[in-house]
Amino acid sequence: MLVEKDKISIRLMQDDIHDYKLMAKWLTDDKVLEFYEGRDNPFTLDRIIETYQPIIKGNDPVVSCIFNYQNTPIGYIQYYYLNDLDDRDRQKYCLDNTDNVYGIDLFIGETNYWNQGIGTQVLSVFVNYLFEELQAVKIVIDPDVRNTRAIRCYEKCGFQKVKLLPKHELHEGKYQDNWLMAIDRKKSLH
Repeated sequence: MLVEKDKISIRLMQDDIHDYKLMAKWLTDDKVLEFYEGRDNPFTLDRIIETYQPIIKGNDPVVSCIFNYQNTPIGYIQYYYLNDLDDRDRQKYCLDNTDNVYGIDLFIGETNYWNQGIGTQVLSVFVNYLFEELQAVKIVIDPDVRNTRAIRCYEKCGFQKVKLLPKHELHEGKYQDNWLMAIDRKKSLH
């Protein structure tokens, strides 16, 4: 387990069929795909294995995790160190430097757990893990501007809108605007 607190636990995704089937279940659900990957872009089990196995085996800088609520796997969270950004990307993401800056992405795949505050709990636990264990100085996330539920969750956890990223991500055949949101270590420590 990477981290456990109260009813939340977060672990590394494993190279096993159980985790791949969970991801395939979640990434073929239209409600999940509406803001993560796109409803026109479902992931079959074979595509899940092809996409996530290299990540899990360490052939990619992304670290993939599954999170549980009350010992039930309900979602996915990933993080990545932003040390390889070029000057143009650093400017786009409003970063003077990328030392100890991490990007994250997440979704609750079990939609019956939506709108209960669980995403806020998971994100708070994970942000604390990145700040305390990995010594992150800043964490960024870039939700679709239309994903108001996720944006509210991020704001509750201390993320602030930094910049609009126009036509940032291809989603369902159209480039969508995203918010760059960030939380700084020094501002989050009370």
